[in-house]
Amino acid sequence: MRSPRPAVVVLLLSFLLAAAPARAATIGQLAPGTAEPVCNASPFDFFLPTPSSGQSYEVPPFGARITSWSHNAAPGNGQLLSFKVFRQVAGDEYRVVAHDGPHALTPGTVNTFAVDLAVSPGDLIGLNDVNASMTTPNACIVVGAMDQILAREGDLPDGDSGTFAPSDPGRPNVTAVVKPSNSFTLGAITRNRKKGTAILSVTVPGPGTLALTGKGVKGVAATSGAQASLSVGGPGTASLTIRPKKRARGKLNDTGKAKVKAGVTYTPTDGDPSTQTRKVKLRKLL
Repeated sequence: MRSPRPAVVVLLLSFLLAAAPARAATIGQLAPGTAEPVCNASPFDFFLPTPSSGQSYEVPPFGARITSWSHNAAPGNGQLLSFKVFRQVAGDEYRVVAHDGPHALTPGTVNTFAVDLAVSPGDLIGLNDVNASMTTPNACIVVGAMDQILAREGDLPDGDSGTFAPSDPGRPNVTAVVKPSNSFTLGAITRNRKKGTAILSVTVPGPGTLALTGKGVKGVAATSGAQASLSVGGPGTASLTIRPKKRARGKLNDTGKAKVKAGVTYTPTDGDPSTQTRKVKLRKLL
């Protein structure tokens, strides 16, 4: 801060395709070129709720984890900086929900730090300028932008909240990479007793791929030598048709009953896979 200022098999799909794609996104903005060391008062927590133009500092829909953050450091040794994530409580009150640092910065270049921070859509990324002073100024804000950051003197710990007020013009000199959520829900099972199959409902938060595997279960549109998967176009619900493999099918044909264990893996676009399993009882009229 500157000196303080007042102031897989057949899938039956029913996806909603209108929502924005869920994919890894970079939010925030870095100072261009050689970053100007204009921040000389510390410590301050600060962020920008809504930029007047350009890249947002807000975690987008489907955002679930921040995997790295970057800062274009000013020339000069001894700079420290902390990355922070803020969430609105009410009005001008915000809570710190996650942080990383403080980190010593390599001067005159873009510094990138790998993290694994849980976030939610609507959270805002920002900084704490830790040790900025007249003798150790840093480039905590991007100058020249027609925006005004919200700031609070001090260094709130995770879980604590405080009131933030308008401060210096500019934008936080920080970006972050956000990955989409890989959470999904296994829902109801509907059995087809004539065919001896079952339909499992699966609800996902965004586009990606679904794979169906498991003991006694055929995969999704299986291809030789590869794990089968099916692309899904948006948030909504898919119906996975579960069909038995040879041994389970034989038992089903002999007794009218068979148990299989279905594994469903959802991989969001540009995200990480997650798997859930469900034991399914298949029934068939003999």
